[in-house]
Amino acid sequence: MREALISTLRRILLIIRSPHFWVLMAMFAVGAVLHYPEQFHIPSVFPSLGLSRHAIERILFLLPIAYAAYIAGTKGWIASSIAALAIMMPRVFLVSSSEHDALIETCAVIMVGGIINLWFTVYRREKSRSEQALASLAVAQKELQSYVRLLSENEKRLSALNEVSDVVSRSLELEDILSAAAEKVADVMDVDVVLAFLLDEKEQELKPTVYRGVSDEFIAELGTLKVGEGFNGLVAETGKPLVVEDASSDPRLTKEAVSREGISAMLAVPLKGAGKITGTLSIGTRAPRKFNQDEIELLSHIANHIGVAVDNARLYRSQLMMAQQIARDAGTEKQMRESLTYYLQQAIRSQEEERRRIARELHDETAQDLAALSRQIDTITSKGERLLSSKDVALLEELHQQADRALEGVRRFSQDLRPSILDDLGLVPALEWLASDLEQHFRIKVNFEVKGQVNRFAPEVELVLFRIAQEALRNIWKHSDASQAWIGLECHDDSTVLTIGDNGKGFKLPEKVVELAPTGKLGLVGMQERARLVGAHLTVTSEPSEGTIITVELPTNSVNASS
Repeated sequence: MREALISTLRRILLIIRSPHFWVLMAMFAVGAVLHYPEQFHIPSVFPSLGLSRHAIERILFLLPIAYAAYIAGTKGWIASSIAALAIMMPRVFLVSSSEHDALIETCAVIMVGGIINLWFTVYRREKSRSEQALASLAVAQKELQSYVRLLSENEKRLSALNEVSDVVSRSLELEDILSAAAEKVADVMDVDVVLAFLLDEKEQELKPTVYRGVSDEFIAELGTLKVGEGFNGLVAETGKPLVVEDASSDPRLTKEAVSREGISAMLAVPLKGAGKITGTLSIGTRAPRKFNQDEIELLSHIANHIGVAVDNARLYRSQLMMAQQIARDAGTEKQMRESLTYYLQQAIRSQEEERRRIARELHDETAQDLAALSRQIDTITSKGERLLSSKDVALLEELHQQADRALEGVRRFSQDLRPSILDDLGLVPALEWLASDLEQHFRIKVNFEVKGQVNRFAPEVELVLFRIAQEALRNIWKHSDASQAWIGLECHDDSTVLTIGDNGKGFKLPEKVVELAPTGKLGLVGMQERARLVGAHLTVTSEPSEGTIITVELPTNSVNASS
């Protein structure tokens, strides 16, 4: 009982302390004075205006009633109505000469106050619903924005993997692969230093093979690292990534050259091929930096791609040496062909399996997530259009467009990595798809022409010819500034000739295509190596302002060709 009394007194004190209470008191005081001017010995205001009755004074009580209903809801209306009745009723029964009319007017004031209170109640309820809906939409919008950022980061990661995979698959020369990969890693990871070490299994030493952002003197001073020595040695020993926030003060540092070079933060991951460690890949910055988990995973994925490419390059080198030895020893073309066939199947299979895996990940995970996100945004926009402001609707529409663009990009990445049309229908339909894709997305008119009877080749051969055409067309839209291009496929009894040309700006050719590697034109070098694998001959014709023509001639009796 005592607690209830204390609680009631506290509520009363809170009400009295509220400025709204005193505003209401002032309104009622003014209303009372105006309603009883004779008793307060003041002149009546409204009769001086020609109004002899007190209807206006009664109507004025609507102000405190409405104010109380607005501030405190139904309870405020009830309390203020009781107060208004307490002030007005004495005049109705004791002073007014028209008691009946005065009673009706008084009741009308209370009823109108009730209607005002009802309107405020409905207004507050609708406002609350709108605020709740807007809050829910705001939460959903934040979640969508977070989801879009996550998907954008995932798309960026997969795009980076695609770019690295594309770069390392252009060549089968070990130094070219690592050099191109180092450039791409420095760009993708936004770092100052890139170091690639290859493992000498016999000596159990790591040798710095390719580096970016450091001096030759640093590499000479660094020398080789034993497995387990220093940062990269530990990575080669454990097979796990290693993050170093401050290299100069880290107790695991074994080479002072790292401190003198000014390298601060480092991240090192293993290079893996054929299930074993073949080296390490490390990146560094001269400014302080904390590598997060996403960056660690991204560099690890990149290192896996590079590791597969390194393994392929080593396999290529060993099989080529074996094939040459067989040719010298036996002098038989058949043995050379069998050796090259074995290498071709192994190298291309490894590369294409990795491409297929990434394409599958893009299609099955990222593309489906983006499609679901796009539908979700569309549903929210259509359902909340009445409650959302035009700014919020515009933002949701922008998010919808971003999701659609990302979805289109992911589908293109997936198709570029491994187009199903090549497996299902063969080389000619796949080349037609490349031509139409270039024309549709890059506004370059492409003419595709086939002459002669086209026979199917072995899958490896068709894949090599497709990749050559794909790389050539990529070079056209990236570098040539061409408005027209063409693809020709001529089938003769003794050979098949694939031609890709453009009317772009062209370039000055060196004496040998391999001399383009130091200039960064690894695409042409990779094309020549791929052609050589299937026994084809690739030629490049180009002059400044005269466009470029790439011709691949494949003998009918070439390795892996079949009718």
